[in-house]
Amino acid sequence: MKTTIAKVISTIGHPFLTVPVFAVFLLFSIESTQRAIYLSLLIVGGIFLPVGLRTIWGVRKGTYTNLDVSDQAQRQKWFVATTLLLLIVTIIVWVTNQEWTLRLALACALSLLIIAQLVNRRIKASMHLAFHAFLGFLILSLNWVAGTCFLLFALPLAWSRIHLGRHIWKEVVVGTALGSLLGITFWVLH
Repeated sequence: MKTTIAKVISTIGHPFLTVPVFAVFLLFSIESTQRAIYLSLLIVGGIFLPVGLRTIWGVRKGTYTNLDVSDQAQRQKWFVATTLLLLIVTIIVWVTNQEWTLRLALACALSLLIIAQLVNRRIKASMHLAFHAFLGFLILSLNWVAGTCFLLFALPLAWSRIHLGRHIWKEVVVGTALGSLLGITFWVLH
């Protein structure tokens, strides 16, 4: 029963679910409908769709052990493609002078991914917790209650990652710290 609960919590907190849902929500909150659709397609279609398909393909081919890309060595290769796609989308958003909130959020997310890639050489930081903490601070900047509730979900999410054997406490703490650092950076500069 505990494992089933951990899997559900881990799935709900997966960055491939939380980040695009938040991005689309944010875009429709700060942009006109037409621009929100364009930017949602750019972010989801330019980052999440290709990375998701590549990850699924990698699992089927045996390049990745699982959809979480939990193996530290496998994750290093995953980071390169993901960082490149996020860099391209971030450049497009900056060059086209989109809303400051979006430009800053993407720049901070890109910084988070680059730092996580560097840290991954020594420790496999939890990307679930890194992006969860990061999004929590973005949500805090919009709504204190929602942001606080979102951040509190980090506790069961951390437990689930450890219970499922994907991470140890140290990796969860490092991921949370990285996400918090970039989330606070966003919050201060926003």
